[in-house]
Amino acid sequence: MFEDVIKYYDEDSWRRYFSVDVAEFYSSVEGLLRLRRELVEELTSDSVGNLITKSNIYMEILFGGLRVSESKPLTDNALALFYKNVFGVGLKDEDLRKVVTRLREGLTLEKAAEDMHCTVENTSILEILQDTSLKLEAVYKSLRGVVEKPKPKEYKLNTSTIGLEAMQDVLNAGKKLLPLYNPLSFFIISIYSIPKFYATEAYTKLFEKDTQSLLKKYGIHITKLVEPDLPDEKIRSEREVVGLEDDCVGYLIRKVILNIYLLFQREILRHFFTIEDEFNKYINIYANKLKVSIVVEKFNDVIGALKNVGSKANALNIIKDMNLMISNYEFYYGEGSVVGGEVKIRDYGVNYTKFFAFLAPQMFLGLARVRPYTSAKWFDWLCTLGWEK
Repeated sequence: MFEDVIKYYDEDSWRRYFSVDVAEFYSSVEGLLRLRRELVEELTSDSVGNLITKSNIYMEILFGGLRVSESKPLTDNALALFYKNVFGVGLKDEDLRKVVTRLREGLTLEKAAEDMHCTVENTSILEILQDTSLKLEAVYKSLRGVVEKPKPKEYKLNTSTIGLEAMQDVLNAGKKLLPLYNPLSFFIISIYSIPKFYATEAYTKLFEKDTQSLLKKYGIHITKLVEPDLPDEKIRSEREVVGLEDDCVGYLIRKVILNIYLLFQREILRHFFTIEDEFNKYINIYANKLKVSIVVEKFNDVIGALKNVGSKANALNIIKDMNLMISNYEFYYGEGSVVGGEVKIRDYGVNYTKFFAFLAPQMFLGLARVRPYTSAKWFDWLCTLGWEK
């Protein structure tokens, strides 16, 4: 069923994914960052008074949405606020208030701002896009000779709304990459970490030689993450947890997807674009599917162990102090080790196969993960709970 839609075994699908889907997002991100550099160069080249005298475009970028109010000089959807909070260019708050007081004294806007200069700051939106740019640069560097690196989108600074247009392009292209809408993106998050037995059942061609060769060609490297502490090599191999190798193309694309989710949670963008919280939309849709696919009563001991010893959070840290927030459910996380046929979580011992049988559907949906540290016997884990009630 999955393989009719998720054509992970088809080279044309991967070529299209990186040369069209990912490429469109990369081009939009790079185009916006280039536009921002041009804006910074232009808006710091002269005093604000001279800039707005020369061009109405600069006047709208710096003062669009200005009102004669010292407490709140800019409306919530002011164009100037967009450029200030998204592109990081504009006047300081105290300078805007000073302009308002001067306007009240009868000065023209040009005169009121003639001794002022634009400030340049980084913003949370720019930090997300800059981090995304670095990751996508690494992706296309890894795929050199396989996929041609796309060119940045070109934007001309000939209208005050060009920044809005560039940001809209980023959001549109980013949304197309999200797992809810893109089968290969779903595939990538589904194999970030997953029990081999579950992966084999969902993706019957995954471990075939030709498929593995194709995936490696496009930087989707699957490796062993965790294995049971059992002497039988065949059983160990069948029950191991596999997943994306650190820093391979697939690993980086998953990080890019998380960055896109982060964009769709930025409150500042909601004032200017009609967007949904795509992260929680995805979780809500698939958490409901978990309810009908898992016999919860069979895993009460696993759930109890996860809840009793795991730390609880309503957010995932993605970049610096920026978190992905979860609304209706909760994340639980912690560390575990494999001892014989058990998973040890602090003082709790849970059957290895049962532990991963419970997590497997969540891992497949990208709602849970395990990643090793030091060896395949030690790992950290995260899962989503609240749907099972």
